Amino acid sequence: MLERLVIAVVLLVLGVVAYRVLTRCQIRRGVQALANADPLLNGLRPGVPTVLYFTTPMCIPCKTQQQPTLERLQTELGPNGIQVIRVDATEQPEAADRWGVFCAPTTFILDGYGQPCEVNHGVADANKLKRQIQSALAAAS
Repeated sequence: MLERLVIAVVLLVLGVVAYRVLTRCQIRRGVQALANADPLLNGLRPGVPTVLYFTTPMCIPCKTQQQPTLERLQTELGPNGIQVIRVDATEQPEAADRWGVFCAPTTFILDGYGQPCEVNHGVADANKLKRQIQSALAAAS
């Protein structure tokens, strides 16, 4: 019985580590290279962190959780605190492919220079997004 518990914990830890490694690889691999030239990022205000938000029309968590959270953050932080770019992955599948998006919602946190710092696959709450935005600001400084 104890052996099964140990095996389950080890598999869980390995899964978490693999997820974190793959997420970091996604950011380092082509996403950082394409961020400067990606047409989605045209018109970014310099020095203002960005949330690049991929969604779909059928995504219920996007409508009920992620979108309201992003709207609250925009209101709270103001226009110079954050900018949000919403991308419908069904209308722009090539953009979703370029960024390696495989589920909705997916949010990328970009620093003030448009470089990706974090990626969230699935719903990210307001506190997590604020921490990531503050970290992106600190990294850009």
